[in-house]
Amino acid sequence: MANLYIYPKSGEPSTFPLAGRRVTVGRSSANDIVLSDQFSSGVHAVIAPTEHGYALIDQGSKNGTFVNGRRVNGEIDLARGDEILIGSTRFFFDKDFQPPVETVEGTTFTHSSNTIIQVKDILRKTPGTGVIMKTPGGGLDLERLQKDQKTSSVLTAVSQALIYHMPLEKLLGHIMDVLIQHLPMDRGVLMIKNEATEALEPKVVRIQNGALRNQSIFVSQTIVRTALERNSAILISDIQADEDLREQFSVIQARIHSAMCVPLWNNQDIIGLIYCDRASLLEQFSEDDLRLLTLLGNLAAVKIENARLYEQALEKARQDRELALATQIQMNFLPRTDPDFAPYEVSGSARACRHVGGDYFDYIAVDKDRLALVIADVSGVGVSASLLMASLRGGLHERFPGVIDLAQVASHLNDFVYASSDSHLFISFFLAILDRTRDELSYVNAGHNPPLVVGRKGPAKSLETTGLCLGMFPGQAYREEKAGLAPGDILCLYTDGIVESRAGGGEEYGEKRLADKVRELRGRPAREIRDRLFEDVFAFSACDEAGDDMTLVVVKRNP
Repeated sequence: MANLYIYPKSGEPSTFPLAGRRVTVGRSSANDIVLSDQFSSGVHAVIAPTEHGYALIDQGSKNGTFVNGRRVNGEIDLARGDEILIGSTRFFFDKDFQPPVETVEGTTFTHSSNTIIQVKDILRKTPGTGVIMKTPGGGLDLERLQKDQKTSSVLTAVSQALIYHMPLEKLLGHIMDVLIQHLPMDRGVLMIKNEATEALEPKVVRIQNGALRNQSIFVSQTIVRTALERNSAILISDIQADEDLREQFSVIQARIHSAMCVPLWNNQDIIGLIYCDRASLLEQFSEDDLRLLTLLGNLAAVKIENARLYEQALEKARQDRELALATQIQMNFLPRTDPDFAPYEVSGSARACRHVGGDYFDYIAVDKDRLALVIADVSGVGVSASLLMASLRGGLHERFPGVIDLAQVASHLNDFVYASSDSHLFISFFLAILDRTRDELSYVNAGHNPPLVVGRKGPAKSLETTGLCLGMFPGQAYREEKAGLAPGDILCLYTDGIVESRAGGGEEYGEKRLADKVRELRGRPAREIRDRLFEDVFAFSACDEAGDDMTLVVVKRNP
């Protein structure tokens, strides 16, 4: 009866008898094998019996299913000893994993000629340090000296070959070409670790022996796992002397007799590995070859990491340029000056938590005695929110001037936003028309934070919502309301970044604190009230920049 040996990334290993039945594997509790693994899907894979044994069937998982390091597309037959990787959980089909055996000279698999040397040990013994090597008789060890001089010259040549920057994909191919130039091999493969799944992905394959081009490259999972887990360089100097390896069909078919595997270590992390083997080249790899490949691999890893950082810096610079342009475009959408609308003072400002944001405010002259006031907040921050805000502004300005029915305007904008944005994006929106002949405010509030009217006496009045946020559902109706403004009253429009700003202990700034601060500042001009409110919010949160987009519009009726 076939068994499945399970090795989770954390926790104890276990064994699952397949018993000739179909077995599902995944994170869902309905599976036969339930994985507590964030990188696995609900139903990740199925192991099903076939006429000849068992097959593994990937269920279209996001992070993929891997057998012996290769991603499975659809269905694949399983062979005894196959290693299956689902998320970060390893499985072995019908043959338990046997860890390497420790020895004084290193770690062996089944034969003393197959050894492991830790990368750090090799790097500590880099040649060319000025040490004079002697034979037991007291003379110079000329052979050792010549080998170390050759290694030093190779390292110098490789360093020069890798000195110039090139795109990462091109660099990986160049690295393999340089390695083959200085270390003859029949086949070689450079693999890079996927940062999300931690699975090794072949990036460059070089096959020097034409007779091997149609054959798969065999890389023992035991070798790979040991190289990664122990950060060690592995030399298989005689595959035919290793009982487990020589029985592999791909080894027999390719007639491989010697192989090496070294991790790509950048002095902090292992980012991949290099595997190479010999078939037609009769000379076996030696420990000197292993040390040279390890040194070259370390140089390559550092260069790859530098190339990654360089490309990330270029990408960041490109994004910064785009965001600076978007910031300038967005600033052109917002009012540049405060409107002249005596006896009312009106002053607003927006502070984005990134270069661009989703907050919006505006003033639109309806006629000489009526001024439209707008404040809105697009869900989310960044470029996407800013673009939707720009669309809203365009749709709003289409309606002015003209016959003003605020409920109708809100309904029109709602359908426009719903049709032109993704389902997860919506806009809280407040639109009011201030009539200075009547000292009256007509408004609609589409799910926005209720603006506050702070009078000389009594509690602040909230202008509550009169409909849902724009873009949530089509065909929504909105209700228009009115509010009067007495001499000395202050109308404060704001976005949630103001009232939801938090102190170190988690306490929110809140509407009451905002109303109290407005009342405290009531004797000052509207612009100064606005600036002092921002200062108070930043002081409360002990921060000198916005943690979320923040917008304030202060309207003060003078006597």
